[in-house]
Amino acid sequence: MVAFALIPVLAFVAGCARTPAEPRIRLGTPCVTCGMNIQDLRFACLRREKDGDRPYDSIECLVKDAARRAQEGERVYLADYDEQRLHAAESVWVVKGDFPTPMGGGLAAFATLESAREVADRTHGHVGRLHELAREVTP
Repeated sequence: MVAFALIPVLAFVAGCARTPAEPRIRLGTPCVTCGMNIQDLRFACLRREKDGDRPYDSIECLVKDAARRAQEGERVYLADYDEQRLHAAESVWVVKGDFPTPMGGGLAAFATLESAREVADRTHGHVGRLHELAREVTP
């Protein structure tokens, strides 16, 4: 009987457990690679390292910095172009197309493959994952 009484209490406590906060970037934050202030959250991204977060104004800046500073255990987040919200890099699709981006490389991330393909078709681009398209960015 006591065990059954504890179930709601345990469920409540488990529900209150802290989950890792979704990273956020504020407009005006300087990019750690190029120093430009982040002006467009559609292209912003972030690398979470053990020492702290490293914000970028574009995927191109992230890729250039990662080539120099890759660390074990880091997490990379890209902003979904449509939602302007950060998602884990492995959960989004990246488009390289002919459209303006902060550093001119034409890279943007999308939460859904459908959105990514739509933009890729419209901008004469192609869709892939970050690790595939990062090779096209010259560090």
